[in-house]
Amino acid sequence: MSIELVLADPHPVVLEGLSKVLQTSPEFVVKACASTGDGALAAVHQHRPDILVMDVSLRDRSGWAVLDDLQQQHMPTRPVVFTDAPIGDVMRIIDAGVPGLVGKDKSQQELARCIQAVHAGQKWLDRDLTLQTMSILLERQKNKKSHPAALLTPREMMVARMVTEGLPNKKIASKLFISEGTAKLHLHHIYQKLQCPGRMSLQRYMQDNGLL
Repeated sequence: MSIELVLADPHPVVLEGLSKVLQTSPEFVVKACASTGDGALAAVHQHRPDILVMDVSLRDRSGWAVLDDLQQQHMPTRPVVFTDAPIGDVMRIIDAGVPGLVGKDKSQQELARCIQAVHAGQKWLDRDLTLQTMSILLERQKNKKSHPAALLTPREMMVARMVTEGLPNKKIASKLFISEGTAKLHLHHIYQKLQCPGRMSLQRYMQDNGLL
């Protein structure tokens, strides 16, 4: 039994080429083509295809709105995103939980395999795009962990800010209801974690990182 498709892409040349390529296979039947989000949704409602092959950069109604509508309306049509969107948008696509994702730099055979997998109830995500996304997420996590706000405990951050305000250890201890020795210990840990040799260095560090 053939897999029924609706195709949606903002570029007529891409849309025409995609339609011709998929129509050459007896496994696929292209029911309609659309260049706008509104047109894509209208075609989905009219034809109830198995798969909507779409880009996210649609006009009138964005691809994001189309994906939301498909989900909100519990449409049986499953989306396959075929796109050359920047990696930030790819992260958003993956986060939206789309079952199929293929980059436009991939072959028609790979797109066909994605459509087949999604139609079979599986998830098929472009390996290269997924690896790029994971690399960015890991880098962000690494940067987050190295940020001073993550390195210091809440109490140590309070002590560091008081030090940069010029308060002596005795005054810091009084304000935080701790002993002066405990205040000195906190400050020692702060110097170690931020690799600051003294109060002036700590103040510059806090200023440079917007923590004052």
